[in-house]
Amino acid sequence: MGERRRRNRKATEDRREDLIDAAVTAIRRDGAGVSMEEIAHEAGITKPIIYANFGDKAGLADAIAARFSTELQARFATIWVQTDDSRERVVRSIDVWVSFIEEEPNIYSFLSEGTFGAGRRLDERRLVDELGRTVSQALGQALRASGADSGPAEPWAFGILGMVHVSTEWWLERRTLSRADFVEFIATLLWEGLAGAGLGNAGRTGAATSAAGRADEASATGSPRPGAAATAPRRARRR
Repeated sequence: MGERRRRNRKATEDRREDLIDAAVTAIRRDGAGVSMEEIAHEAGITKPIIYANFGDKAGLADAIAARFSTELQARFATIWVQTDDSRERVVRSIDVWVSFIEEEPNIYSFLSEGTFGAGRRLDERRLVDELGRTVSQALGQALRASGADSGPAEPWAFGILGMVHVSTEWWLERRTLSRADFVEFIATLLWEGLAGAGLGNAGRTGAATSAAGRADEASATGSPRPGAAATAPRRARRR
């Protein structure tokens, strides 16, 4: 009995994944306004089967959002592994989000109606909720590592997500500057605020400590500090 239940559950999960594949294909081809009937036609089934698996169009959007949220979070995690420079993490994370919207405009628009649209609680808007919590956790850890207050991490995270979301929509419509410049402008604004709140202090403090340590070591061993040798002859000439 247990084995049969596992097989049935696996079959249901596989069927849902196949339906999501079909929905993604239809949205990419026909745009964000694609109907459930068109999605069902792409999947080779009838609409009631989609409703039986996802409840309604919002449920299907949440399932699609979960898939793309997982992919985006994996890309964010890769950035955290590849660099420990706080500003570079900000720049590259923004670029990941912007590139997703640029590469998947129809998917993004389809999800935006259910993700950022009004009328649904935050925990019902899968993409923004999951990405907001991911950014919040990463930001909180970075602030604590820098010796700064991590209390504002969650509201800041969702504020950052909203700002990048709306400004990216503007950029997609206007295209008055390159993606690299757009990302740098947004990253600069965010970084100035985050750095002012103490993010990245750990790296600067570490560099200052290392410099002070080298100076102390030079003093203890009698070695000249950098620049001391050049200064001494000038004093001799003045005598």
